[in-house]
Amino acid sequence: MIRLVIGRLDYGGVSGAPAITFKDYDNAIKLGGVPDMELKPLTRLVINKLLNVLGIQFDASNTKRLSDAFEYCTQCSWFSGYINFINDALPDKAIATVPVPMIEPLSSIIGLALAFNNPNFEVELYSDLWPQITDALALAKALGFRLTIHTSVLDYNRIYVFDEIIRRFIRLPRIDVLTNTTDFINKVEVAGENYRTPTIQANPLRAEPSVTEPKIDEAVLNAVRALGIELGGVSTLKSLSDLVGSEAIIKAVTMGYLTYNPMDLTVRLSSKGLALLRATTEEESRGGGEGD
Repeated sequence: MIRLVIGRLDYGGVSGAPAITFKDYDNAIKLGGVPDMELKPLTRLVINKLLNVLGIQFDASNTKRLSDAFEYCTQCSWFSGYINFINDALPDKAIATVPVPMIEPLSSIIGLALAFNNPNFEVELYSDLWPQITDALALAKALGFRLTIHTSVLDYNRIYVFDEIIRRFIRLPRIDVLTNTTDFINKVEVAGENYRTPTIQANPLRAEPSVTEPKIDEAVLNAVRALGIELGGVSTLKSLSDLVGSEAIIKAVTMGYLTYNPMDLTVRLSSKGLALLRATTEEESRGGGEGD
């Protein structure tokens, strides 16, 4: 499982020990520097890949330890002073916090070196260079690494390499789609493997919408309600499909109640869908009032 987390440094990307991270966790062992580990051949290959991306002419194939890659590479000397190497090995059966600056290329080089050199550890790192090293990430995925990459870069053409994408739930103001709240601080949208438990159930609502339209089946109505009430009017296609199913979404898009954007794989309530949502909500309110 490899995961990309965009703009969410508060998101915990480590699920348990043994693990390596650049962040501070409760009960984590905070190391005084970067372990000066003896590099495996695959780790040297990844370092070479990163140096090549950076345009640095240095061959790390014959380096023995991680510090050698910075000591013998003259073009790396300008950022080598920001690293403190220690001879301590990574603690087994623990979460180790390694002090790696979130500044490129240090975070990518050291973070990926730790990941590829320690395949039995779960690794959390920061990288804005990830779109240029998708071949290395695809290999990490194939090898079964548990890897979480925090970043501020989103490249839609290359996110295919990840099992899961997590970012802050972002909404832009729209005239035709209004919600009752603007408190989205704690909302997260997930594309890929979704562990969310659906909260919208099939609604046996019998009220007819106050628009001139062929009879709307419950699946379409449920899709409009789920997107408008549960998801606030906009969602990834994956999230809405998990709630109501793809067939209901296709019907709703065909009838004009939802709009689909293939560029970012999102669905939104159209003005027609918003009118339907309001009509059915008002009918529910009137029905509830009569029963009191």
